[in-house]
Amino acid sequence: MKYEKRICCFIDILGFRQHIKETVSENGEDHEDKIQSIIDIFELSKKMVDDSGFSKTKVVTYFSDSIVISYEYTENSQLYHTIIDLLYLSFELANQGFLVRGGVTIGRLVHTKDVIFGPAMVEAYDLESKQAIFPRIIIKQDVVDNGIKYRQKNHSESDELGYIEDIITMDEDGHYYIDYIAKADSEFNDPEYDLFHYLERLKEFFENYNGMNDDVQTKLRWLKQKINDHIALIHLNIEQDDFDLELRDYYRMLKPLDIN
Repeated sequence: MKYEKRICCFIDILGFRQHIKETVSENGEDHEDKIQSIIDIFELSKKMVDDSGFSKTKVVTYFSDSIVISYEYTENSQLYHTIIDLLYLSFELANQGFLVRGGVTIGRLVHTKDVIFGPAMVEAYDLESKQAIFPRIIIKQDVVDNGIKYRQKNHSESDELGYIEDIITMDEDGHYYIDYIAKADSEFNDPEYDLFHYLERLKEFFENYNGMNDDVQTKLRWLKQKINDHIALIHLNIEQDDFDLELRDYYRMLKPLDIN
């Protein structure tokens, strides 16, 4: 057997140990609702990433709180379809109080329904565990370049880059990441109003992390800042003359988080 050249996505559900601890009460009783919420998360994740869609070579592996997705690197526009799935995954899990972190690489890999190993897997794991740091899925530049090269025949390079950039953002440290805060609009049924509820839901999320150690708080401060940056942009936009007055009053109620 030889390695194949594949795109490899390693995704980890953050704080999973804490979620597991919360499934059992202090007196040893099972919290059935907490157990069910974790089952629901796994079922939702499986539904979102298992659908092969346009891919003929995609393989998905689950173990514990991690998901690995890979596909053969020459599949046209598959990067776009994969990161759309990961945007949806990040969005839906954040909506339910779960954050994800991950890395997306390109390289040598063996990935079947039975086994997975290779340099691309090691690199993707290292990206997730050592470089992503914050609750984000980061994507290497060579993966983006490959996604632009292998595109649909009716797409130009600038078209494909535009589609990809509708999902990812360059962070301050030079890493691309799947932007489930500022670029989640495609996931809303009613974008004008749903954005407000989504950001409010993300803000409520931090109430569950009061008292966490400094390391966790540092990672979450990144998310707080991204939320506040987006709220600041919204507040700037709603003051434009052509903005709907009802929506303006609505979004003026959206307040930033306290970073300290």
